[in-house]
Amino acid sequence: MAKKRVLKFILWLLTAPMSLISIFLELVASEGIRYDIKKCLELTNLLGDSVPAAFVNAVILAEDHRNELHPGVDVISIARAVWVRLRLGQVQGASTIEQQFVRVVTNRNERTFRRKLREQVLALILVRQTSKSRIASAYLAIAFYGSGSIGLDGLRKRFGENLEKVSFSQALEMVAQLKYPRPRMPSNQWNSKLAARIDALNRLDADTANKANALGRQKAPLVPRSAFCRR
Repeated sequence: MAKKRVLKFILWLLTAPMSLISIFLELVASEGIRYDIKKCLELTNLLGDSVPAAFVNAVILAEDHRNELHPGVDVISIARAVWVRLRLGQVQGASTIEQQFVRVVTNRNERTFRRKLREQVLALILVRQTSKSRIASAYLAIAFYGSGSIGLDGLRKRFGENLEKVSFSQALEMVAQLKYPRPRMPSNQWNSKLAARIDALNRLDADTANKANALGRQKAPLVPRSAFCRR
């Protein structure tokens, strides 16, 4: 826990300049930024409790495992993505769940630095106004899982109306499709990629549990609590 507190402090400290910028922009926001924040908050209020905790925990494990530590932007992921791009020439994702939610809501997908910076600012503002667990739930309720599988309708089509009965491992399999959306005609290549993704996530989950057991504690819940559960 001490390591987590230190890491959280470091992440918030490194993000402080951007957080200050986001506070300023929130106060003097343009009509476009105000509109996007309003739309994000409306969806969060509407869908923030629509997806069970199993799915929320699964998406945090799969897409943003430092979710409870950062303020909406993960500078470690950003630094890693920059290093991979410069050294290996590969593109690697660095978006938090909050950023992914903002991107889906605003429907902005242009590959520009300006769009990315705007997305980060909106994510920081959003986290100050609602809880991370509600943002994650709302994101899953509108996310694209593949052909004919979008948001809550896609989840219910796969698992039935009662999503509370879905296990964590089942939820993890569905969340894996955020990275590899199901095509209309699934190929062997897609099946192999998805299976490898699910296997990697299961190993990560097992490793998390083993570390918790080594400390003599129960596995900590991934759904953010305390300061991150503001309404």
